[in-house]
Amino acid sequence: MPASTSRSRARSPRTTNRMKRSEGTRLSRTFTRGVRKGKVRKEFWLDPQLLRTVKEELGVATEREAVEMALDLVVFRKELTEGVRRLVGVRITPLDE
Repeated sequence: MPASTSRSRARSPRTTNRMKRSEGTRLSRTFTRGVRKGKVRKEFWLDPQLLRTVKEELGVATEREAVEMALDLVVFRKELTEGVRRLVGVRITPLDE
């Protein structure tokens, strides 16, 4: 009888292997592929010619970099227009006055 109680408390090899796999997967996603941290996976159908053109114009190596940089440029453009709107009506005087 004592053997059955000790066996019920011990983890089965199957459970242990499953835990190791899940820990390894979590670690690889966090540390070995640091570029994924804080990002979400999306799937899009994009025009291949447009994507090639964007890659060339932005001077990036991968399609992913092209999409990320294009999105960053959209946000940057919004920030620029907001900044210009705030400057409307502000009087700027030359430094040599």
